[in-house]
Amino acid sequence: MPEVIELDFHSKDFSDFQLSRLVRASLRKYTMPIRAFVSDALIADDTCLGDSFDHSERDDAYHRADGSILRTGKIQSARKEGRFWLLETQDGNYVIASFKRDLGRASFLKLLESADRF
Repeated sequence: MPEVIELDFHSKDFSDFQLSRLVRASLRKYTMPIRAFVSDALIADDTCLGDSFDHSERDDAYHRADGSILRTGKIQSARKEGRFWLLETQDGNYVIASFKRDLGRASFLKLLESADRF
């Protein structure tokens, strides 16, 4: 009898809401190249955390890291393009497709407020 092998994948499935936001965000034309789209975004320590989608970097097997957890470099600027927020960071440009429920938008607004003080 063959052995049972269990695998844990460190990624997640997107909800219908997340998918619809990601599709809308990815269909839009942006003024600069986009490295990845971020779903369930949360701002911590001037970086953005969230689930990546259509990430331009690939792993060792040349697969995109869709659904994996992403942490951007330090956010240098944030601006709205259409209905989505575009983040310019040290390591590329990211689009926030959706915020994490209860925490995400509040953490982003806190980042914007702290940037206005300078």
